[in-house]
Amino acid sequence: NTPLNDIISAHQDTFNALLKELDGDLHRSVVLQGETRDVWLVRFCIGFDWKLPAVAEKVRNMLSFRERYKVDDIRKKYEGGMKPSDIPGYAVHHDAYMCTFLLHTGAARDRSPINLEQTCKFKFADLAAIEESVADQYIIHNLEYHSYVLDKCYLETGCLKGFVKMMDLAGAHMSQVSWVSKWASNSKHRKVRLSVDIMECYPELFSKVFVIHSPMFFSVVWKIIKPFIPARTCDKVKVESSSSKCKTLCVDAVDPS
Repeated sequence: NTPLNDIISAHQDTFNALLKELDGDLHRSVVLQGETRDVWLVRFCIGFDWKLPAVAEKVRNMLSFRERYKVDDIRKKYEGGMKPSDIPGYAVHHDAYMCTFLLHTGAARDRSPINLEQTCKFKFADLAAIEESVADQYIIHNLEYHSYVLDKCYLETGCLKGFVKMMDLAGAHMSQVSWVSKWASNSKHRKVRLSVDIMECYPELFSKVFVIHSPMFFSVVWKIIKPFIPARTCDKVKVESSSSKCKTLCVDAVDPS
């Protein structure tokens, strides 16, 4: 929730060097032009530790991804009023999610958007059966929607914001762990199919991640999923099992209005 100009000022030399390095690439996507240019570049800088060669490489990978899958066209649809329910594959995914996975559910106390999922209510077998091409289009549209919402927040406030993600694991049982392994396998295969680690194309989407009502065996689950989550996102994860502490955490985080 920091003013973007303050972040850039603290790293002005590196930021200027990045602009110079990417001068011939900025035209390749609408997100690196106009008012959103700096916020996108800062997300990459933070996500990859302000290490210029790595940041430039990841930005170019992102640009190639956007060109290959025409993601700028998706962005234009959101700007034209497309809703999350219009996303390709939305219905089949949300039937399996049992309407517990909402892309934007209210706001945190600092007005950052909140993303809520009741993970253990998912119909995992139905999710696993979704055709790969449908799942790929859904996740591309899903992540672009997240970034579109954050860009709007930036344009309204001038501040760098991220989603507050809340994962409710109430009702989890050990038999569901095998589906987590299936998810990990699907993530590996998607990386090969798309020729990119899609999460690296959208760094710093989340400012906080709360795992509430965590079961005793969560450490097993975490060991499986952690390799597929950006390192900086892993550092933002707070896990809580106590019901009373979970309630306090939610009350403290969520804007009641």
